[in-house]
Amino acid sequence: MLVLLPSLVLARAPDVYTIDHNFSRADLRDRYTYHLLTAALDASSAQYGPYDLRTSPLAMERDRLMQEMVLGKLVNLSAQITSPDWEHKLIPIRIPVDKGLAGYRVSLIDGRRQATFSAVRTLEQLKRIPLGVGRQWSSAAVFLDAGFAVALGNSTAGLHSMLAADRFQHFPRGIEEALYEQGAYAPSFPELALERSFVIYMPLPRYFFVAPGHARLAERLEAGLRALMADGSFDQIFHEFYDELIEKVGLRKRRVFRLENRTLPPQTPLANKAYWYEPLEHK
Repeated sequence: MLVLLPSLVLARAPDVYTIDHNFSRADLRDRYTYHLLTAALDASSAQYGPYDLRTSPLAMERDRLMQEMVLGKLVNLSAQITSPDWEHKLIPIRIPVDKGLAGYRVSLIDGRRQATFSAVRTLEQLKRIPLGVGRQWSSAAVFLDAGFAVALGNSTAGLHSMLAADRFQHFPRGIEEALYEQGAYAPSFPELALERSFVIYMPLPRYFFVAPGHARLAERLEAGLRALMADGSFDQIFHEFYDELIEKVGLRKRRVFRLENRTLPPQTPLANKAYWYEPLEHK
């Protein structure tokens, strides 16, 4: 007769996180997010037990990804810039993954226009210069609400083609996106350059979102993130990945144009200063 030992009877099945396909990309933002995710799950292992990380086989645009997240079959975890729809339909973990750095937008431009941008001194002047943004992106609603001249595109590649064709004059991007894309798209548009004088800031937190019906996965990940914040590991990981890029784009030396983000819900932890990176405080 087979006798099961108590330790085997009580053994807990691993928590299974199926992450979206973006985590498999090589760019820094996704490497950082993956590193933070595994650190948080490791930090929660003593309390919650083992975990298993799997990657969804499909690459999906943002709207399709949310639909699949709601179903929770192909994917149950993603890191995305928040929006009312995502917070309503999914489980948000309201700790900004990148300390709000995604809200700092530097622009890709035709380098021959640098003098035009260097001459901009007020937000009203900047609003009159057409910019490009993805129609599914959370930042689109902020730019439109603020009164910018906006050209909407369906994809990053399409927006770069529009910029090269002079359909708009600047393409605001997160700092890691701007640096990566300047190199990636320069072969087809040699004049593509990083604008040097200003940064647009809007509160634009990027959260981990968990599929509904997976409350334990969300609870565990939040516990792990809070543990990383408590022992300083969260900040250490952030600075390890981002300090070089922050210096490379000269973020602390740029004029800052600040926008309000009225799409954010009341639960957004704007008052918790530990959650947000402020470059002007690190000069």
